[in-house]
Amino acid sequence: MKTILWIATMLALATPTWAAGDQPCEPITVFAAASTTDALNAIAETYERDTACSVSLVFASSGTLAQQIAAGAPADLFLSASADWTNWLKDGGHIKRQNIIDLLGNDLVLITQASAKTGSTPSRATRDIILSLVGDDRIAIGDPNSVPAGKYASIALRALNLQSLLNDQTVQAASVRDALTWVARGETPAGIVYRTDAAIEPRVKILSQLDLPAGSQITYPLALIGRSPHPAAKAFFNYLQTYEAAALFADHGFRRLSAE
Repeated sequence: MKTILWIATMLALATPTWAAGDQPCEPITVFAAASTTDALNAIAETYERDTACSVSLVFASSGTLAQQIAAGAPADLFLSASADWTNWLKDGGHIKRQNIIDLLGNDLVLITQASAKTGSTPSRATRDIILSLVGDDRIAIGDPNSVPAGKYASIALRALNLQSLLNDQTVQAASVRDALTWVARGETPAGIVYRTDAAIEPRVKILSQLDLPAGSQITYPLALIGRSPHPAAKAFFNYLQTYEAAALFADHGFRRLSAE
């Protein structure tokens, strides 16, 4: 009997903190910011292989996803590119405060086509580079009303004293990936996107990193949706906080803010 109890104890201790235990592995649906597409696809593939649990991923702008969740869309987890939309859902009673964790960090960068001749140098001011690139044309950003990358871009442009450009010379995309595509195709001479997005598109190059004022740093909160999330959703929530997941996020350029 002591031997049986010892084996049971050791098996319990060996169970990963993200495992769902003996509970049935219900399908998991994750609503996530478009900028996390490549990283989460890789993580979900690994998780499904290791656990045989089904993970469905839905990608769009954080604002669009938050509004769908509020309208009753069947999401189990929400990975937003902004705390604003996560807090909006929390205030609406869709998320419990204790089920939110700041998971990832990112950087905002200025991009242009890879083939463009810009004459920029490391010492050249970002403001001058933007003005030189854009001229009388437009710069691509996400829609600040629903796309966190667009909101961060608007903050960065104001910090550079480019409010007039923000008001009159931006073309605003439904997601940060759309803004990236417009620059890659040459539809706009410049754009502001996340560093992780620029890294996956060989048709663009990074000209400069845009600094954000204190208190405006880019943060991706992860949240469990609903008052009583099911065990499989909790298990994936925990898995996304592990070092195994952290390594996969890092492979795609994200900074992990926390890991188990």
